[in-house]
Amino acid sequence: MNLKYGKFDILERELEALPPMYRVAFAAACCERLYPHYDIFLRTIREDDWNGEDLFRVGLDEIWHFLAGKKIDVARFRQLYSDCDQSYPSEYENVDTPEAQRAADAVLNTLELCIDRTTQQTISVAKEIDETLFMYIDYLRCQCEDEYLEDISHEELVEIVASHPFTVREMAKQSEDLRRLRETSTLTAEFLHWMRTSSENGGKSLLDLS
Repeated sequence: MNLKYGKFDILERELEALPPMYRVAFAAACCERLYPHYDIFLRTIREDDWNGEDLFRVGLDEIWHFLAGKKIDVARFRQLYSDCDQSYPSEYENVDTPEAQRAADAVLNTLELCIDRTTQQTISVAKEIDETLFMYIDYLRCQCEDEYLEDISHEELVEIVASHPFTVREMAKQSEDLRRLRETSTLTAEFLHWMRTSSENGGKSLLDLS
């Protein structure tokens, strides 16, 4: 099975075959590839005297602890969701920070997934990745005057995004994660460590940003 960009029906079938906690693990791994965008945002605004705590990292860490067997009740996840949502420094947002918002939303969606471990809630995390790829690759395309096509259709743009190396790599990673999840009978500490760290890209995001 190889996932394809934008083909959520394929992803849905794969997720439906997994136990609920495995869906959380898949989503958490997706968050790790998006998280560097939020970290970039925080480093930038700290230069503007923002000194808040990175509660999204706290929330994502708690998700991994939950997957490892830590007893966390629904009330705790709801509190984490509320704390993260309220901590997002939206007053510092600008046109250069859309990837940060999608990274934050992916963590929020995964916190919700820990309560309601449905396929659709998992897909909402994957959609944050798809939108991140779409917007950033379109941005790169527009920066290259030689390749910029003023009248390009949406369908043509989707094809460009789908065939971009960032997208090809991400779809391959998601496919690999799903394959490994299908093959494992238990979410052992070793397996969860692999899920969490195999998303690392030299400290860079899925867009090679750091």
